[in-house]
Amino acid sequence: MRQFAQFAEVSGLDLRDLCPPDIYAYVEQARDAEWLPASAHVDVLQAAAISSGRADLGVAFSMWCNVRGFGPISLLWDHCTTLDEASRITRRYMHLESAAMRSSTDITGHEAALRHVLMAPARFGGSQFLQATLTLQLRIVRMLLGEEWTPIRLELDHPAPPSIRYHQAVFRCPIEFGSDRCALVFRKSDLHRPSSRANPNMVRYLEKQLAQADSLWPGDLVQQVRYFIAANLTERKANLPHVARLAGLSPQSLQRRLAERGTTFAAILEQVRKQTADEYFRTARRPNLTELSHRLGYTDASAASRFLRQHMSTGARALMARSRTTRTDTGRAVTA
Repeated sequence: MRQFAQFAEVSGLDLRDLCPPDIYAYVEQARDAEWLPASAHVDVLQAAAISSGRADLGVAFSMWCNVRGFGPISLLWDHCTTLDEASRITRRYMHLESAAMRSSTDITGHEAALRHVLMAPARFGGSQFLQATLTLQLRIVRMLLGEEWTPIRLELDHPAPPSIRYHQAVFRCPIEFGSDRCALVFRKSDLHRPSSRANPNMVRYLEKQLAQADSLWPGDLVQQVRYFIAANLTERKANLPHVARLAGLSPQSLQRRLAERGTTFAAILEQVRKQTADEYFRTARRPNLTELSHRLGYTDASAASRFLRQHMSTGARALMARSRTTRTDTGRAVTA
């Protein structure tokens, strides 16, 4: 937030005028606060983009910002041996910096896609935040593999703005708007291409520091478990033993501590899957059960269909119809 406030100032944007008062309050809080609600970053960026008419604001901010100014994780990105290693570490420790989104790596044939999914509630939509994080992802890849690196394409799940000239200049690849996901798509072989700047010793040292910070993470346990489940769904690792290990507890201890808070691992898993399904049907342009099953951590479409019937008391067709109505009502607000 502090970086964005500086960017706005040098860009001639008055955030006090561009943002509603309750949202601008987060900009002021950021001067002293160590933590802000995850939704604050999403809403400030989106509100400023809509009010200023800057459909490229998220991209412009991420091209301007200090890549190493996002906390401990950002310090090790350019030391990683491969893009796959950088992505793994980011997924593992992103909650120490932000709970606003989660990322995953999808493999299809000879293509890999770094996908970003918004996890925080967004009053005006989250297209600018997702564009900003994908632009940051682009800069990280170019740190590792060279400035000449270009993706195969950029996929964005919102309609195209009137002009995409700046987007094209930054990404230097085809851009697919109205996609089913927000993702940077590239050659699968790039995941394991050695980086000429790699420093394995520094990575090990910094990862130890992250692990120590993780052990002292002050976040609420239920929120931690919810985050770890969401971050591991697509890789089908959102199970009790794995999440307990990420939280630094035994499965029995995790269950006991969740019971003390009036919930269970299964209940949180169900909540996260409901949220994921809601988000999918709200944003997907061409929703289908196969894709949904992947997002929910299942291996086949029938499992996703059963989940909708058992836990959401509806079917895929009804959710698709409802999502189309929602997009029609709110489409203008989320395209900035």
